[in-house]
Amino acid sequence: MKHLLAVLAFISLPVSAQEISPKTEASQETPGRIAELEKVAEFALAPPVLNTSPLPQYDYEKLDYGMTIGIERTPGGRLWACWVAGGDSPKAYFVLATSDDDGQTWSKPRLVLDSHAKDLPRERSILVGNLWTDPLGRLWLIFDQSMDMFDGRAGVWATICENPDADEPVWSAPRRIWHGVTLNKPTVLSNGEWMLPISLDQRGGFGPFKGCFTELNPLRGANVFVSTDQGNTWERRGMSTFPNPDWHEHMVVERKDGSLWMLARTGKGIMETESTDGGRTWSQPVDSAIKHPVARFHIRRLSSGRLLLVKHGDRIDAHTGREQLSAWLSDDDGQTWNGGLVLDERKGVSYPDGFQAPDGMIYISYDRNRSRDGEILLARFTEQDVLAKQLVGPKSKLKMLISRPLARFTKPESAFTPIFDGTSFAGWEHGGNWVIEDGAFYRKERGGSLTYTAALVPDDFELRFDWKVSAGCNSGVYYRPGQVEYQVLDNVGSPYGENARQAAASLFFCMAPSKDATLPVGQWNTARIICKGSVIEHWLNGERVLSFDYEDPKWAWYVELLAARGGDLTGRNGKLWLQDHGQDVWFRNLRWRTISAEEVIEPEPYFEPTPVTGEALKKEEARVKSMLKAK
Repeated sequence: MKHLLAVLAFISLPVSAQEISPKTEASQETPGRIAELEKVAEFALAPPVLNTSPLPQYDYEKLDYGMTIGIERTPGGRLWACWVAGGDSPKAYFVLATSDDDGQTWSKPRLVLDSHAKDLPRERSILVGNLWTDPLGRLWLIFDQSMDMFDGRAGVWATICENPDADEPVWSAPRRIWHGVTLNKPTVLSNGEWMLPISLDQRGGFGPFKGCFTELNPLRGANVFVSTDQGNTWERRGMSTFPNPDWHEHMVVERKDGSLWMLARTGKGIMETESTDGGRTWSQPVDSAIKHPVARFHIRRLSSGRLLLVKHGDRIDAHTGREQLSAWLSDDDGQTWNGGLVLDERKGVSYPDGFQAPDGMIYISYDRNRSRDGEILLARFTEQDVLAKQLVGPKSKLKMLISRPLARFTKPESAFTPIFDGTSFAGWEHGGNWVIEDGAFYRKERGGSLTYTAALVPDDFELRFDWKVSAGCNSGVYYRPGQVEYQVLDNVGSPYGENARQAAASLFFCMAPSKDATLPVGQWNTARIICKGSVIEHWLNGERVLSFDYEDPKWAWYVELLAARGGDLTGRNGKLWLQDHGQDVWFRNLRWRTISAEEVIEPEPYFEPTPVTGEALKKEEARVKSMLKAK
């Protein structure tokens, strides 16, 4: 305990006080210091607790960083995605979400692994890992846990879900496999063995942990572990070491001749080695013909027998940094490569991971601008798309948004001015049909809308409020003159709900939300309306479900649709009013702020309104014809 208290005192000092000067350098390398820090590293051996109910603490509005970890498909067709929040730092932790519509829309966070705790002497991070569906249909979440970013030992852990397609998936208690970290999926070999790549970093511990766990030095390298009993146990088989070591992030594919081909990340790009004895020994590493920045890549065997490679650059032998993420195919085990489908041409894209579905569709997740935008994105394509260098498949799609941290889009409550005090109608006018019940406006009977008269709606503003509907209810919030309405609706019980352009959170009769994010009837929904210049956003329950610039020509048809109803998005100086459409509805916590001229509001680049089809579209078209005829 005396030694532990001493090291706790040391690490509690400001960074400047911990810096190693020539005078103190020798003392920093003493066996006593190493011993104390290795005791601190023991905290990384405690199994983390899986948070299967992470909301609202880990909702998107609370997240401010995004680095992709992996993506996988489970037997029922559900997609699971995992990414890092907190930072590429000791603050890191894992967040997982799912999609049940082939990646078109994604849930809020469903599982979080956050091993930080206030009583720890240093940060404890969960930084890298992956998702993998094994041949038995079980979903593995593989992750590393370490004090700081790397304490010289770290550790690879796994938790397994037997029912990943269920409404309430159940995860096993995490178990530790070995030291080090794993970033890529296991490979199933032709003899039935499962091979797991585990990196025990060659550089030893980072920062204050430098020099710790020297007894592991003979094991430092790009290791491979093998399971012959379907993942119940794992045995270390061999490893390769590389010059200019960086995060190994190594991947292994089995060639058609039975040899193993390992590619690894080094400080000078990709290097490769091979094994002809099942991974026990590896050849001297050489520079790869695949030219790539110091970043993660992805290589896997496809069901067609081809190899899939995802790298940076529109050439195999060149790149210009972390941009131009592209997909390639090889028919000869990597000797030559064909295709070159650019998945995302922009800068700041990186860390691809993926899988192939039973129907042959390929799915690749990656991130973009981790600290600034934190976007986790998905590309969905076929081998034919890769060879054609463009999308030719009917289901193929690029730049699909999986998640985006929203903390930087969220202003503190202190920036808002209440426009309803929860107890009186001060500043509001109505026909006597509204009452105040439990701190909320309640439309109790017919008599007209409730109008805020104390001030006009600012030209550029953000309005926040909560709403709750009765069964079959239709209502709305009108915030600009000329039929500009945030729709409030029971999507299930109201006939309006069949048309997405009339659903909850839509810009009524103009723009549909990207998804239905409503809560069941009787529950409170949170909402935001944000308007800055020609940009309009509607939020529902923490999700930005509508975001567009009405001056953008691509939205002209929608603007004209609203005009047929008499709506004018350019109108200003209107009053805010809450609609009485004949059913009971509740509103509370109404507050707003004026958006300054300096504040930039950019429309969501991946926004796609829910399409309107079938009978709902026919009814809408008939209504528009009637409106135009009346005019």
